[in-house]
Amino acid sequence: MEPITYVPARPEDREVLFALNKALIDRYENVEAIDYATVLAWTERKLEKRVEEYTRICLGGTVAGYYHLIPGAEKTELDDFYILPPYRGRGIGTRALKDCIQRATGPLFLYVFSRNAGAIRLYERMGFQITETVGETRCIMERN
Repeated sequence: MEPITYVPARPEDREVLFALNKALIDRYENVEAIDYATVLAWTERKLEKRVEEYTRICLGGTVAGYYHLIPGAEKTELDDFYILPPYRGRGIGTRALKDCIQRATGPLFLYVFSRNAGAIRLYERMGFQITETVGETRCIMERN
């Protein structure tokens, strides 16, 4: 099994991260019920300010995904967690998520789209539980 390595994201990763964010919004959000342009603008601003806080998940020196951990006083948030399409279904997400769990200080939580069944299955398999529903399209999952 090829080792996974982690390196800081770079400014040039912003476009890929934006595309990954947008793809999830387009697929799982009720875009008719939100101010779509405002949501995308907020996402763009977040990435402009914080892209270098993201971590590249690399397999053999090639970027296979990204994550963004935000430590808090009592809990750590997994703000974004992406495995790029060519690398899905190969156990990379499970391995990277285990590493995120180890890096977290205290309980780890995340927001996930309620209709993203694949992500929810992965998180549940790793010990996360749904603790709260947020609006019509999202939930919070937490692992103690």
